[in-house]
Amino acid sequence: MPNISLDQTFGMIDLIWNFYFATNSWTGNIQNEMDARYVEQSSLTNLFTEHKFWGWAGLLSIFVALAAIFYFQFQAWEQEDKEQK
Repeated sequence: MPNISLDQTFGMIDLIWNFYFATNSWTGNIQNEMDARYVEQSSLTNLFTEHKFWGWAGLLSIFVALAAIFYFQFQAWEQEDKEQK
């Protein structure tokens, strides 16, 4: 019979416990994804389903802001190109 120290035994028990805890958490998440009664509350989804105006207005404002950034950046690049010529 091999001579196993107490520290090695506790180390193995700790390893097994950590493995059990990780797999239990993982399988619990899968169960929540499969359960039809599980409903995740998402404020982003609610923004487009319950408050449609504010959701689409916010999305439009993000698009307009990005378009303005690109427009003025291209204008600055064109101005630099004209100054170099």
